Amino acid sequence: MADFERDSGWLSGSVVDAEDARLATGVLTSAAADPGNPIAARTGIRPGPGSPGNVEATSTPSRNVTVRPFQGVIQGTRTTAAGAYLITLAQQKTLDVLTAAPADSSNPRIALVVAQQTDRQYGDESDGMLVRVVAGKAAVTPVAPTVTGDHLPLAAITVRANAGSITKDDIKDLRVSTVAAGGVLPLQVHESLPADGYSGQRLYDLETGLDLVRADTTWRPAVTGAVQFFGPADTGWPLTSGSAGATGYTFNQVTVPAAPYPRMLLVTGQLTAQTSGANERWDHVVRLQDGTPVSLACFHGGPTGITTSVAQGHRLLPAATPLVLTQYVARGGGMTTGTASVFSPAAHYTGLRVTAFPVP
Repeated sequence: MADFERDSGWLSGSVVDAEDARLATGVLTSAAADPGNPIAARTGIRPGPGSPGNVEATSTPSRNVTVRPFQGVIQGTRTTAAGAYLITLAQQKTLDVLTAAPADSSNPRIALVVAQQTDRQYGDESDGMLVRVVAGKAAVTPVAPTVTGDHLPLAAITVRANAGSITKDDIKDLRVSTVAAGGVLPLQVHESLPADGYSGQRLYDLETGLDLVRADTTWRPAVTGAVQFFGPADTGWPLTSGSAGATGYTFNQVTVPAAPYPRMLLVTGQLTAQTSGANERWDHVVRLQDGTPVSLACFHGGPTGITTSVAQGHRLLPAATPLVLTQYVARGGGMTTGTASVFSPAAHYTGLRVTAFPVP
């Protein structure tokens, strides 16, 4: 049998070495997005309750951080057929960040917390997995230290100049997840959408809330024809403390985050306005941040001076493109006098709603 045709696990009467065993168990794990090595597994932490593998400052900031228990996968990198190591931190571990490598007096540095896998088969001094701190070098603009060998990054810690303790704000989460073959992969907020994958691969983007599936070379909604909804307002909007007069008034905003596929947007803006006169004309516009209109409606105050206006329009949003929409009211038709104020922040009076339909 050629070296590249490995012994199956577990095969009676055959010699199954450690590489064979790791390759056999790696069959059950999610594939790495690496077209150059189709037998590689994805390195990461197995998702679960209790934030597995999270690196945290102590409740009273000290020189230490703690690492929550976790299980995970570290893909071997020393040979193409190194296989996947299945690792476990069985209980919470405390790590001293500053005793062995104190803070610099002038400049910050970056330390990494990693799960390091060693293997004497590849020339290491020991066998095992160790969760440890790798100290970086202080600099005006510090960079993370280089970690060699097989490892799983857990966190980056900024060690401030003269720091005597590590706080929550010093810790940046670097964890990534992995799942069993065919499982839905939680994509962490600091990760980019994988450039490569396999047809039918599923993932859930924690940053955008998108459920995606790999189709040929692109990512598409996991449910064909899936529709998204945004609005009626971003945090802090709508505004109701001002009014349009000599200048217009922007009173609402909704952000449509980017998606890896194009979408047709149905944009509906609604407002209830109090105007100073019955015969004044007002323009109600939904527009981009640069002022480009997406939809326009015109209204008059009417006998009571209170009017509800709805402005609706469509816009094609290309893939990988975010969009910020605003609602705006201004004098129209050459009017030079009068004021209009937004009646209420309640969504049934004032709202900007966007329905996003995936398109081919």
